[in-house]
Amino acid sequence: MLFARFKAIYTHKFASAYSTTEEVKLAKREWAIALKGFQEPLLAYAVERTKERFAWPPTISEFLSVIHTAYQAYGLPDPRRAYAEACQCRSDPRQFHWSHPAVFFAGADTGWYRLSTEDERVTWPLFEKSYISLVDRVINGEKLKIPSVVMIEDKKSPVLDALIASIASDLNVPETDVAPHLYYLYKTPRTKIRAQYRARAQEALKKLGYSGTLPQ
Repeated sequence: MLFARFKAIYTHKFASAYSTTEEVKLAKREWAIALKGFQEPLLAYAVERTKERFAWPPTISEFLSVIHTAYQAYGLPDPRRAYAEACQCRSDPRQFHWSHPAVFFAGADTGWYRLSTEDERVTWPLFEKSYISLVDRVINGEKLKIPSVVMIEDKKSPVLDALIASIASDLNVPETDVAPHLYYLYKTPRTKIRAQYRARAQEALKKLGYSGTLPQ
């Protein structure tokens, strides 16, 4: 996709940069290695910005720099910075000052306990996969909102408190790893958005080992 876009944008300039089939083949391989892990929405955004900045097809280094400005345009830290931020959280994640809600949700998906106790070689791939998926959702227009401490701890919600405690006990994880996934319960019952968030919560908790069925 990327080379096809560049060819359409830069026409004869692209042909001058990659004049033979072998050069194109080698270039595609290098670009594929450099861009591994970046998803379609982020790359598409970067291509649009590239058209504005470069009169000739960009180098890999130039294109990567544009990708990082794309993160900034949405108020997002790049994945490594986001991972470091998540690992720094040593208190209630809902009270931590996050640079962007996507970092919070990627941390919750990975597991706060895992981030604080397990090696980077284990937690980084898990966090990166979750974070990149969240970045795509943000670029596509989704607004992420961190659950309020008051909402989660509201004593008017004993059923929710009990559910959080029960799931956390079953999975042998802190309640802070479970609570963010149950945010869907504050959405209006029998609505499409609640059903979508419930499905995500069910899948996320299943990955942690939960075999139960969440309430509608």
